[in-house]
This record gives sequence, C-alpha cells and structure tokens, in this order.
Amino acid sequence: MFDSFLYGSVVLLEENSSAEMFAGTCAAMASLEMNTVVIWPPVFYRNGKADVEVQRSFLKVAAEYGLGVIVELTGQVSNLEYLPDWAWRREFAVENSDGTAALMQNGLGELNYNHPEVKKSVKGFLEFVTGELKDEPALCGWDIWNETHFKSFDGWTLNLFRAWLKKKYGRIDALNGIWKKSFTDFSQIRVDPVTWASIVPDTDWEEFRVENLSAIAAEWAEVVRKTDPLHPVTADNVMSNAVWSEFERGTDDWKLAETVDCFGISFYPKTGGRLLKENSPSLRTFTFAGAASAGNGRFMIAEMQSHCYSELFSRERVSPHELLDWNFEALFQGACGSIYWKWEPFRSGFQLGGRGLVLADGTFSRRAGAARRFGAFLKRCPDAASLNPLKKAAVLYDRRTNFTVKAMNNRIRHIIGDDQPAQSRLAVAELCFHRNIPLAVVTPEQFLQKGNGSFSLLFLPYLVVMDQKLANSVEMFVRTGGTVLASAPFGAVSPDGFLFDALPGGPLNQLTGVRMTDSREDAFHEIPIELQEVEVIDSKVVIESDNGFPLLLCRRIEKGAFFFLTADVWNMKELGNEILDCVEESVGSLPVPVHADCHVEYASGRMFDYLWVPNYENAEVCRIRMNRDAEIIFGDGELEAVSGELILKHARQMVLRLRKESER
Repeated sequence: MFDSFLYGSVVLLEENSSAEMFAGTCAAMASLEMNTVVIWPPVFYRNGKADVEVQRSFLKVAAEYGLGVIVELTGQVSNLEYLPDWAWRREFAVENSDGTAALMQNGLGELNYNHPEVKKSVKGFLEFVTGELKDEPALCGWDIWNETHFKSFDGWTLNLFRAWLKKKYGRIDALNGIWKKSFTDFSQIRVDPVTWASIVPDTDWEEFRVENLSAIAAEWAEVVRKTDPLHPVTADNVMSNAVWSEFERGTDDWKLAETVDCFGISFYPKTGGRLLKENSPSLRTFTFAGAASAGNGRFMIAEMQSHCYSELFSRERVSPHELLDWNFEALFQGACGSIYWKWEPFRSGFQLGGRGLVLADGTFSRRAGAARRFGAFLKRCPDAASLNPLKKAAVLYDRRTNFTVKAMNNRIRHIIGDDQPAQSRLAVAELCFHRNIPLAVVTPEQFLQKGNGSFSLLFLPYLVVMDQKLANSVEMFVRTGGTVLASAPFGAVSPDGFLFDALPGGPLNQLTGVRMTDSREDAFHEIPIELQEVEVIDSKVVIESDNGFPLLLCRRIEKGAFFFLTADVWNMKELGNEILDCVEESVGSLPVPVHADCHVEYASGRMFDYLWVPNYENAEVCRIRMNRDAEIIFGDGELEAVSGELILKHARQMVLRLRKESER
C-alpha cells in the first residue's frame, strides 16, 4: 500500500515531447499541491522495437519536482502496449459467441488474454517495461490493468471454462443434474443459448468470467512483482459493482482487489446515466462505500472525471465545486488516492477537446483552482490518507443474485431489464444517506469471515439467492443482537438454481415467521405495489397494505429482530422512512453516529476525528447535536458552539476537525 494520499492526474505522453515540456507540466502539477502522476502509454515503438526513453525522461523530470509516478501498463489499447501493429493477427482477437472476431469490443479492441501467444506477448512486455524503469527514483507503482474488461467465446477460453466446471462438479453426471443436460464428457460442453430448463449454465458462465478475469490480473501482477518486488501494484474497475449493474465487462471488484496491493475505480458520475443511474450525492457515496468494501477499507480513484466527454459533447461538463464534492465524498469513505482523468484535454482521438484540468493552451482552467484547494487541504491534514469511516449499518451485495436475475430474465429482459437488485440496493442507500445512517457494503464472503463487524443493522434487499452457510451467519447475527431488514423477493433460489420449498427465505424461512401463499397487486397510500401474500405463523404485522395485507412484519429472536417486507418498495421514500421509524420504535434508536438536520459524514483519523458537512441544499443554518471541540479546517461558513450543538451558518463543503473523544 502507498505511504501517503496519492493526489494527481494522468498525463498522456507524446512521442515528440521534450524534457522541457515535461518540466512545465510537472511544475504546474506541483503548484496545485499534487504529488502523483500516472503516465501512459508505457512504451513507444520505434523501428520495430519497444522504447521507454520518453517515459524515462518523464520519470527523471518528475523526480526533480518531488512527484511520484505510476506507470499504467495496460489500458486496453494493445498496439500501444503489449502487441504492436506489425505483430497483430486476427486469431488474437476476442470472439463473439458465433465465432466471429469481436474487433471493436468495448470500442477499444482488447485482445484474447487466454491465447497462448498473447499471454507470451503480455508477459514479455511487462518484464521489459518493469525491468527498464523499476530503478527510477520517481517510480511509485504500477497500474497493471486499467478498467478491466474481458469477454470471449474462443476455444482457449472455452477450454478453461470446461476445466473450471470439472473442478466445480467433479463428475459429468453431477453437472448434468444441475444443468439439465446430457453430456458424457466435459470436453463436449459449449456455451449454449438453449438454457430453458436450467439457469445454471448462465450463472456458471458469469461466475467463471469473473474468476477468469481475476486470474489474468493475478498472473500479470505476479510477473510485475517478480521483476520489481519493491513497488506496489494497482488495477481498477469502472465505478462499483454494488452500484452499477452491468454484466458485459466480466468484473468483480472484490476478486480483482485480491490480486493487487491497491484497488482502484474509475469514477465518472456525469455520464447521463451510462455509468451512474443519476449523479446524486447518495449514489456517489454508495459507489465509494462499495469500492472501500472491495479494497478492505481502502481504495483509490484511478480516474476521476475532470470535464466533459469531447468538444462536441459538452453536457457532461464538470464544475469546480463538483470536484471538491467528489474528492471529499471519496475521502470520507476511505479513499487513499485521487487521480484526475486527465491533465490536458484530448488533442487527438474521438474525445477531442474532452476532459482535462488545464485548457488546450496549457493554462489553468477554473477546475484547477478547486484541485489546488483540495491539494492544499491534504497537505494540511496528514490524517487524510488513513481516515476510517464509522459504519453503523450494511447492505449485502451478492453477485450470485445479479447473475441469477440476469439468467431468469434472459427471455424477458426487453420487458423488465435485469437491474432490479441494483435498483433495490440504491434505494436503500439513498434512504440511509438522507437519514445519516452510515452504510457499508458487505459480501457474503466478508459476512461469513467477519460476522457483523461494527454494524448492527443489516439490509437484505432483493436477495434472491440463499445458501445454508449465509443463512446460518444471518441467523447468528440476529440471535446475538443484530437487526435485519429483508425484502421480497427473498431467499427464493439455491446457488444450484432450484426453487426452495419453504418461501420466503429458503433456509432462513423460520426467521421470517411467515409462509408465502401467493402474490397480488396491491397499493400503499394508493401507490401501486406488487405484494407477496403470506400466512402469518409466528410474526407480528407492523405495517399493512391499503387492502389490509401484511406489508412489514417483525419477529423478535433472542437478542435481535428480523423484519420482513413483503414487497420491494425501497424506492418509495415515504414507506422507507415509515419502515425505519417502525424499526426504531421496535429495537430502540437507529445506529446514527451524528445527529444533524443536514447530511454529515463522520470519520476517524490517527490524530483527530472529522466531520464532512457538504450542505448540498445550501441551507442557511445547519445544526449538529454534538458536545465536542471543533474547528473549521476547510470550506466556507461560520461555526458556533451552543449548549451541545454545533451551529454552522452559510456552510458549504465544510470539514470540521474534532478532538478525539478519549482526549476530552
């Protein structure tokens, strides 16, 4: 892991750049209080040979200005990295399911990383670049894979899939029983579009893809570490799996994070819904919470959107105050680095004139001033690289549910889509955000390993898949004092793709205290909902639908409580708040670390505690119930402490430093 907060920008190198030009760039970056540069491409090809002299020149200049340099080794543009144009062959391309070459996959054209010759080329390329540059004083790390993505139906990948299936099932008859197939040998298995009788061929394929991608990343990381064991390795995905329900890339944040020293994300909140459903503070914060979960509490923004897409598509333009919001939102979720994409606007390519902290002539843009302000804050606040958010609640993210919903909706996706689990999680995140409940993201694997961690409230929205191990952990969480809020559909399908007999909940059905009998159209406060009808066996009805059917039920179990919502209605804000009010009335106060009439984020550093008060609504006065010594260390506004309250007037993007409780 890196020693200090990484703050800087990506610089795209040009083959004809000079040391004098690099000095101007580095001096300008240093003047914005930046300490890190990411450079790409990692090589230039001259006369048929890879050359790193331009990269070496930049590293030497960066050292003079006290800047650390991360070299981005692969960014999905193979001809400028591991496979020059003269070595390209059509057989190296990834393949579509019909066997044709996918020459423009992802719009970039990455190659088949499972092809033996491509693997050999990547290995040689990584060894060459790391061997050439590892001793440069400015070097501080390697980005082995920017914005991971891999999808191919070629023979090499299919053979790996067959081997993966053989390891999972052992015997072909075991696979046939689950897949509803009639193979006699694993070598006969194909990616078959005829999956009517079982969803598991689809879910196995998706699970194989994420494991295959992470295995490729692990292979590349090992090559780099063997050549250079001293410098950290990073890799990044786009946004966060917890927020973005997308299946084409074949990525899983948690599995990728296991392969590198520092997990990163690309963060583009202003893309008209292409990456983030909407550019709201709650979804941005949830994006960072998901990244922090994957990175075991720490992550970096490997690319932060710095401006619009191109000179011709400027609706995605970024304002100075947005850069500050995004950086502080990330910082208070555990970020250990923030790198802008990118330093200058594009001078060539289809994003001409897009992105950039500076203008085309090299002078500072308005956004550069905001970048300098955040850099100055980092310099004044040595705690910044290690802030620990205090999480009091968690939402479970299980990729198996994503894959199951995608497979079940395979033939009706054009009608209902497949992002229902994501939408339900996002609605929970928004509700918690507005009630100042600090929400973490936890996977089944993390929950099994660590139990409840620091949180006492667990949300299980749209958790379609359930297994016995997870059920046992959830039950133990409740019995030892935790509170669970589960919503339909809940625990309906086993990991092997079979419907449970006991619904809802499957192996957790006894905790719900109900038996599902049917489904119906209903309403709550005259808003239409799709409801599961249940027979109440051992549970208390807390909220009813407009037609008198159970909507929210509660069952007290030893020290804890299990709430079950018979409809997926988290996106109904009025009902969501009523649900949380009922939970609070039943189990006591909700786990809110800081009571305020505005949104706040609380984090603890080595020396002090900190509050981030963005005041997105520009309220004239913000009141925070807290009897703590506080001082403003960033932002605009006035602070007044009166009888157990901190009163902020005309606050905007304010950070308060608090003396630690133990020192009071």
